[in-house]
Amino acid sequence: MYENIKLFAESGRPLDVRFVGETVCDGKYRISRSCSDLNSLEYIVDGAGTLEINGQVLYPKAGDVFLLTEGSRHTYYADQNHPWHKYFISFSGPVADCLLRTYLPRDTYLFHGCYVEKAFARLFSLGFNHQDQDKAQIAMAPVLFSLVQSIYDRQITAEYDLADLIKREIENRATTHLDLEELCRTLNYSKNHIINRFSAKFGVTPYQYYKNCRLQIAKDYLINTQMTVSEIADALSYTDAQYFSYAFKQGTGCSPSRFRALTEM
Repeated sequence: MYENIKLFAESGRPLDVRFVGETVCDGKYRISRSCSDLNSLEYIVDGAGTLEINGQVLYPKAGDVFLLTEGSRHTYYADQNHPWHKYFISFSGPVADCLLRTYLPRDTYLFHGCYVEKAFARLFSLGFNHQDQDKAQIAMAPVLFSLVQSIYDRQITAEYDLADLIKREIENRATTHLDLEELCRTLNYSKNHIINRFSAKFGVTPYQYYKNCRLQIAKDYLINTQMTVSEIADALSYTDAQYFSYAFKQGTGCSPSRFRALTEM
């Protein structure tokens, strides 16, 4: 493993950069903190690994940025076969906290496809090449602001894509049981983030949309096929026809048999 870190004395500034660095991890790389005393942003140049933070399990890969917030409980470790190469910057202070609260969504720690290596390389260069530590910290502050803004801009663009991706994943699971936790793991986002982004775009929760999709499929079967209620229940992975009939009536106000009869009139 190779690691190069530049430490800075605490300055008391509202935005206080404490250290910058670069790590080329090996398969044994692992860091655990029960209560982080700094905020950190880490950019993955290459490789893969796992981040466990505040109850979430995430998988940062090349092009991603992950955030470690002050006060968080976290563990992160590199993939044994394809370990990370990463840049990082750690910082604190009231302006730093305000910057993160303003631009980055709460309880979100992984930002996909940011590709901000140049910004991190600039921070690394300023940190290591300035002879005066105070001047180095002052010079890094606007670059850090710009970096967070870039992550924010990327998320704004990606959110629309994310909502559509969630929609497609739900539609692909419409005839089976929807496990929202599994969907979160597949998409690498927290449950709250997925629910909030989907609801903001489509006006319903992911689970309600899933129920609506299943109802529409059931209606199509009832109108356009001769399938029995039991066969439709089986096609939609309900435990039995009785439970399917109950769910259908909850969603439409009438039983499957009654719905079919009404559409045939």
